[in-house]
Amino acid sequence: MANAERPDTTAPAIGGAEGNGVALDQHFTSENLFALRSAVAAHGSELGLTGAALADLVLVAHELAANAVRHGGASTSVPGRLRLWRADGAVVCEVTDQGPGVADPSVGTEPVAVQAGSGRGIWIARKVARTVTINTGPNGGAIVTVALAVPD
Repeated sequence: MANAERPDTTAPAIGGAEGNGVALDQHFTSENLFALRSAVAAHGSELGLTGAALADLVLVAHELAANAVRHGGASTSVPGRLRLWRADGAVVCEVTDQGPGVADPSVGTEPVAVQAGSGRGIWIARKVARTVTINTGPNGGAIVTVALAVPD
């Protein structure tokens, strides 16, 4: 599934594929999370998701981007990055930040208590996505990649 994990990004396509297979490549901060949700919805629809599957993509993308802001320090000076593409019958969403990374890649495998103030984002992603991969980049930063199946 190498194509699903990392399409060519030598020429990032902000808002368009430009031949590299990425439908959306957008930087974000806390100030533009709402606009990011709208972009994810529009591009997710173009990539074949509808109804509940599209709503799941928007929810997961928002949760991961919010995590990048809250835990990864995504800001105006060092924004987070969200990319969407289609591969192997799924829409793939990758969110990266330049924070400290994720200490425990198995995070989100257990339900979070209702009264907990945080901790649901990755758990939600694991519930609705086909796959969830969490890595720390070579220079730090979290790389969270999820794939949501495109219904037949």
